[in-house]
Amino acid sequence: MNQKDIADRLNLSRTTVSRCFTNHPKINPETRAKVFQLASRLGYVYAPPRNHRTGDEKGRTVVVLVAQPLELSHESETTRRVLVGISDRLAEEGLHLKLHREDPERFVLGSRPRRILPELSNEGILGFILLYPFQQESVANLSAKFPVITALDDYERLEVDSVDVDAGRGISRLMDRLASAGHREVAFISWRYKVATPWVERRFGAYVEGLYRLGLSFDESRVVNVRRVGQIEPEAVLSRAIEWVRSGVTALVCAADHQAYPLMAGLRAAGVRVPEDVSVTGFDGVEPPSGELPLTTIRQPFRDIGYSTVVSLLRRVSSPAAPRRHILVGGRLIEGETVCPPRTGSIT
Repeated sequence: MNQKDIADRLNLSRTTVSRCFTNHPKINPETRAKVFQLASRLGYVYAPPRNHRTGDEKGRTVVVLVAQPLELSHESETTRRVLVGISDRLAEEGLHLKLHREDPERFVLGSRPRRILPELSNEGILGFILLYPFQQESVANLSAKFPVITALDDYERLEVDSVDVDAGRGISRLMDRLASAGHREVAFISWRYKVATPWVERRFGAYVEGLYRLGLSFDESRVVNVRRVGQIEPEAVLSRAIEWVRSGVTALVCAADHQAYPLMAGLRAAGVRVPEDVSVTGFDGVEPPSGELPLTTIRQPFRDIGYSTVVSLLRRVSSPAAPRRHILVGGRLIEGETVCPPRTGSIT
């Protein structure tokens, strides 16, 4: 695998691909992110020529580890947008990026690792940016060896800086939107994940806070996949949601857009209309699948989040003893087509 293969697959010139790896200032950040993504997927690792800034390369590489389960073969839109921000800021600083995808369930790092990954030399690494949740013990062992910043997740028990979405403010605005439409019976849904997902717990906490703030009752039987034990697969989640709707629930708050869109498709196949029979909200602001109604959701500035992770990493490198920071970046309410006043009467 070489740069020409990458250029051919992306319909780019060989020069453009080469300039991506050398952080040329005229390269579009989105193009650079696409090149890095494909290079990672194909196993290509850029090696500068032996006479290329050999005296300046020490500590000039930032490694981005993306938690991606083996069953997922493609990058999400969220990942792509965060990587654009990361690569943009790294290019401004003249730093190199190495991108690796690891199954979070299989990525187990001991307390004294000689290498973080078999194919990754520790020499020249400035620090790590972790995208999505990894096992907490592995993150602790990694942060003991290198500066680490986490994006879109927060390890509250570790002294690791993080840049995350403002889940509290976002879910609060969605709950206000549902309440203003007249909804009083609102349930909360998440998918099952193989590793702990604090981001789901934070969004659930904001949902509960919203219920109490609006004077609505909390019913634990109308929550799924929040506890870390007893979680169920998406097919069972769909069945649970259909039961809720038939028993009086008029709105479903999904922890993320990538959960809400397949849920709506399943509801429609079962004869449950969205939003006429049940309103649905998401979170993140990804583009809807072809033919699907656009969600009422919170659109996140993922490029800004990626940009901020690099700023936080540089701060941590220059001030290793600085207090831990958890930076929250606010999103924007998007009025889609999945919320309307609650139905009157029951459905069968």
